[in-house]
Amino acid sequence: MTAENSVLAGTLGERSGTSALPSGRQSVRGLDFGRVFAIGFGMFAISAAWAIYNAYVPLKLKDLALPTMVVGLIMGIDNVCALTIQPLFGILSDSVRTRWGRRLPFAMFIAPICAVALFVVGISQGVAITVLSVVVYAVLMAMWRAPVVALMPDVTPSAQRSKANGIINLMGSIGAVTALVGASLLLKRCGMAAAFAAGAVIIAIAIVALVTMVKEPAEFRRGSCQDVPRVRPWKRFKEAIVPRLHLKSDERRSFVLIMLVIFLYTIGINSLETYFTLYATHDLHIRASSATSALAFYAAGSIVFAVFAGIIAMHIGRKATMSVGLGIAVIAFLPMPWIGSRELIIPAALLFGIVLTLVFVNALPWIAELGGAEHTGTMTAYYYLATSAGAVISPVLFGAIEEWTGEYRWIFLYAAVFFMMALSCMPFIRHGEARQTVSVAG
Repeated sequence: MTAENSVLAGTLGERSGTSALPSGRQSVRGLDFGRVFAIGFGMFAISAAWAIYNAYVPLKLKDLALPTMVVGLIMGIDNVCALTIQPLFGILSDSVRTRWGRRLPFAMFIAPICAVALFVVGISQGVAITVLSVVVYAVLMAMWRAPVVALMPDVTPSAQRSKANGIINLMGSIGAVTALVGASLLLKRCGMAAAFAAGAVIIAIAIVALVTMVKEPAEFRRGSCQDVPRVRPWKRFKEAIVPRLHLKSDERRSFVLIMLVIFLYTIGINSLETYFTLYATHDLHIRASSATSALAFYAAGSIVFAVFAGIIAMHIGRKATMSVGLGIAVIAFLPMPWIGSRELIIPAALLFGIVLTLVFVNALPWIAELGGAEHTGTMTAYYYLATSAGAVISPVLFGAIEEWTGEYRWIFLYAAVFFMMALSCMPFIRHGEARQTVSVAG
């Protein structure tokens, strides 16, 4: 165990007014459900915005007569931003101290502008304005996402993080379902611009709720915004791409493999997120509004199973839970190119939402475990480094496959192959499971 990791229990104990000692009567610190649900409002906004973005931007770009590979390139812009800007702001948030804390200011001041950018994406008419709006939106989202996600490990004991992340993903899934169902209805009645406008409104409302209900720990707050420490941007940028870690050799090996697993399964999932509506409209000839309604069932599967995914991991471990999810996904995805149909698309989307929740609910706590309490922002940055790298590659890679085959149905076989590659790494990972946070009682 490294010095950073060894202080985790003590730091969390200090935050709850207790201390971690090796002897005496011990009890595990409980989960603050109110705070976790409040943080979930941030994920609610993020998931709602991305659900609308992933569902409708590809359709809008195809309506502008752009080739699939070009659509993939444009859809990958947000992932390029997430690969660079998002880790940078995750690490910067570790050093920030304001009267509101170190994470919340990013949501308070950037998210509202992001909502405006999403609205502009919806009302823009030409290719140039649309692409410019997408770039602005992607940059802004990358600036506040990692700090908000890092709030959860900041305020949650190690042993409770999978459960907490399950609740937060539940809130995110509710946000996605709300956005997709509402946007589908708006698309039928008012057009695509109204759907994007709804996403902008959801961001604004959810961020107000997050900032109103969440109070960061006192050690991360100061009395004035002028207390924010000075930083060197280029040095921070370098640290954002490859932050410094002090891990033993076996921990570093597990860290590299965890990063690889996250990278590989992200490539598979991203292809579905990017091209599902085009698969439904092009291959199955389903109306765009019905295709986005089917996506809502994918999010509904996450709602049904998000909390259970965290609870299961508490009993059998994060690695085992993620392995089960990937294994079931492989079995379910492999036959889909040949059996996919209008009748099957909704139950399949529901099943995929359930099994993939077992994977992504536990991924962030898994990698955050190696960083220790003082470096959750850094590990969150690494998490998004892996997911963003996969998401940068996937739209273009599958876009080339679609251009070659002329069909979108191969997204399922494509995803299954990368899930199998991720599964092959699992037996060699030895670290990342939860440690109990203990304190003396009485």
